Amino acid sequence: MRRFFPVAAFMVAAASAFADAAFDYDEACADFDRFYAGATAGAVLPQGGGRMSARAFAGVRAGVYVTEAWAFEGEAAAVDDRTGFAAKALWHWWGYERLDPFFTFGARGWTHHGQVGPAGGFGAYYHMTESLSLRFDADATLGLDGDEAMVCVLAAGLHFSF
Repeated sequence: MRRFFPVAAFMVAAASAFADAAFDYDEACADFDRFYAGATAGAVLPQGGGRMSARAFAGVRAGVYVTEAWAFEGEAAAVDDRTGFAAKALWHWWGYERLDPFFTFGARGWTHHGQVGPAGGFGAYYHMTESLSLRFDADATLGLDGDEAMVCVLAAGLHFSF
């Protein structure tokens, strides 16, 4: 867990670098939905021979867009005897078409056997309507604190924007 604090400090510093005191959020972001929430399910695939084993999971995500390209989100997932938590930033590098790819950067931690570390990945939204989307993700968490060298997560979910 001690190794998680430098990663958290880095994330706070990176987030503050994107914050601008003069940015008028209401004016700049009035034409799109700011908040989103949804359910997700997928597979946790640990690498490195530790005590974690491959399992299915179910979870929830909620986030907020700070610009049209950047969003911050939190995630909670349940896997058998452990719970996972993540804090991530999403960068939409291709705009808002029906197919909307993104990169993720952040940190993830798992309770019980203690897998904590920086996470990164990629994914895509498929926007079915203005407020309802399918979401597909693949990301990896580097094992800084725990038995696993890396934990990969493959997920799919349904998201609602409001």
